Amino acid sequence: MTQSGLRAQPGKPTGIVGRIVGYLMDIYNREDNHWTVSLLDIGETSKVLEVGFGTGLAIAEAAKIATHGQIYGIDHSETMLEAAQKRNRKAVKSGRVILRLGNVMALPFEDNSFDIIYSINCIYFWEPPTQGLAEIYRVLKPKGTVAITARNKDDELYARWKPNMVRDLLQSSGFVNVRTLNGLNPNHPIYCAVGNKPMN
Repeated sequence: MTQSGLRAQPGKPTGIVGRIVGYLMDIYNREDNHWTVSLLDIGETSKVLEVGFGTGLAIAEAAKIATHGQIYGIDHSETMLEAAQKRNRKAVKSGRVILRLGNVMALPFEDNSFDIIYSINCIYFWEPPTQGLAEIYRVLKPKGTVAITARNKDDELYARWKPNMVRDLLQSSGFVNVRTLNGLNPNHPIYCAVGNKPMN
């Protein structure tokens, strides 16, 4: 595999290499997943969507809370879809978790469908991010919550995704009450930009 192919793997893990990348993502992103889900006001009957669910770690945590709700997930990697279905097999079988292959640029859901939509370490790969956020806005219910978690680092991948930049993107996409929350581990710099869809 070429170097460019390897660089593409985090954005869309594929095949055997993709499964290895997924395993590494489990380790690398575990804290991000747990922290993000802890920030969300998920209730027993919430209808929630994760954009870019990877191996389904956060899906599993959210499903433990929404015991009488539904957790949806969308990811454009068939390799990650298989991994997440395997991890959440019981909840998938019961219908509480619904995982689909697809893309944030054209979410396969009706308008005003979800109480909460979140995405963890995925916005880096949305081109353009404004289109992805427009789709999230469309399928989020009025007063619903959006949460975008990202790394606060200075290297090439993360530099354009500083907290103020993602905050401004949410505001320009129509979300209100936008704020940024910082992770508590100084050795693991992450933040979550949170906003709401207005009533009108």
